Amino acid sequence: MKPLLATGLLVALHAVVVAGNEPVVADGQNSEMVRVRIPQRAGAAPTLADMRQWRDWLMQRGIVVDRCGMDQQAGELIVELEGQGQRQALTDAGFTVVEQFEPHPLDGPLRVQSQYYDPGEIAALLDSVNAAYPEITLVFTIGTTPEGRPIRAIEISNQPGVTEDEPAIQFNGQHHAREVITSHVVMDVISQLTENYGVDSEITDWVNNYKTVCVPMVNPDGVQHVFNVYNLWRKNRKNYGGSCIGVDLNRNYPYLWGPGCGSSGTCTTDIYRGPSSISELESQAMMALADSYHFVMATSYHSYGNFIDYPYACSDGSASGQMPEHPVIHEMMIAMAGAISSVDGVTYTAYTPVPYGGVNGDDTSWYYAHRGTYAFIVEVGSSFEPAFSTVPGHITRNRAGWKYLYQRLGQARIDVYAASGCVPIEAEITLKNYVYDTGEWPRTTFLPYGRWTYVVPANGTYTVRVSKPGYVTQDVPVAVGNSPVSLHIELQPANPPPLMLGDMNLDGLVDGLDVQMFSDELVAGTTADPAVVVRGDFVPDCALDDQDVPLFVETLLN
Repeated sequence: MKPLLATGLLVALHAVVVAGNEPVVADGQNSEMVRVRIPQRAGAAPTLADMRQWRDWLMQRGIVVDRCGMDQQAGELIVELEGQGQRQALTDAGFTVVEQFEPHPLDGPLRVQSQYYDPGEIAALLDSVNAAYPEITLVFTIGTTPEGRPIRAIEISNQPGVTEDEPAIQFNGQHHAREVITSHVVMDVISQLTENYGVDSEITDWVNNYKTVCVPMVNPDGVQHVFNVYNLWRKNRKNYGGSCIGVDLNRNYPYLWGPGCGSSGTCTTDIYRGPSSISELESQAMMALADSYHFVMATSYHSYGNFIDYPYACSDGSASGQMPEHPVIHEMMIAMAGAISSVDGVTYTAYTPVPYGGVNGDDTSWYYAHRGTYAFIVEVGSSFEPAFSTVPGHITRNRAGWKYLYQRLGQARIDVYAASGCVPIEAEITLKNYVYDTGEWPRTTFLPYGRWTYVVPANGTYTVRVSKPGYVTQDVPVAVGNSPVSLHIELQPANPPPLMLGDMNLDGLVDGLDVQMFSDELVAGTTADPAVVVRGDFVPDCALDDQDVPLFVETLLN
């Protein structure tokens, strides 16, 4: 088994500077990946407008452009070519091919990069962590891939596997198979939280107060193909017949799925979005996981580019296309990028969207639009497969970033609790400070606690609207400093049935038959049945306590 932070030998570059080679035929991928330099304007350095213009020119001709492989200073970008005709079109337009990536197995005779984790090693590492820290971890399978591999996850909590009233946070890696460094970043989250529990007070608080779920390898089929066959493979391995193999999992989520923004309907391309949204077992598994935990934050690690991208990934960057809660997520991403950049001077930038082109069908936009999760993509490093000797540096940098997210979760936020008759309910929650008009689904409190969490800018006043059909809508103002605020809101039925306070057994009388039930719920305290408590809750605070006793006695005697 490889250690979590193993050091490796420097690897010879997997790309060589060549031009004019015939396309490499890979399994289900009749294409080649090359780095090209855009046509130059005499005496002028490439501008962002130049890069966008030539990116659009390429995409209009069916040439896939890797948005993470753009270098404006050099005027270079990475493209995927299918056939000699596309290569000739580049030459005719004035592009120069400066680098061609040579595909071969990552774990083969030409490689010294096998220190990267394959699916079996991820499974073994998760099991070893669980064996070492069984009191704070739970390893489970969230789904099964087309080739029958389990997609493994781990929960880290002081009560793993137990439903608790705690915010949940998620980290995932390797939606894209060739982005092999990303599982190492997620495994670092796991090792730091488990190894330092009970040792580091801050990490101990995070484990005690939040549910953390990590999925180091979303796409194990694709990763196995990277190790066995083709180190540049990106997609999963779903076989749709013939040469149609694989879907880009991070173009398969429902929000804005379809043509028009950084995905393709052509199966042989790297960015094939699939025949329909959520067609893939892997994306289905990740969505089901989100519905189980109701994550407040989620981070999806990719490579490469040294930047952070946050919803909406298909936006044009204008105010009308931004997510409603842009101020808080922008604040968080600037701070997260700053934390990463402060470690050793390697700069990370925060974008929304990435200036070289947006994407659709991505997980982070879906998380926010349809589930209200504050979600981010972190593009790690400057290549798909950096020399393994550099991995510890990438991990250390990004550790500062994910630690910032925990720190921020413990600051300005609103935990809204909705109930009726002291019983938690599912109700729609809206932060009236913002306009939700870019396809967002309603935010709804979830059971058993009736809670919804908003992360908000510090030192502000907000208005929370709570509504449910058949109940009276409430708008409640709340002032938030730089720490969490709990807001408990009781919704009243629009046509409430008559309630006689003190009538514990619901027989229409307050008499000696009610005394035992009142006493039982009084003794039960916080474990009392809310549906019974409300019948004796003379001082309306959803608790049966000493304040209610004299009023119950007075009602009984009268």
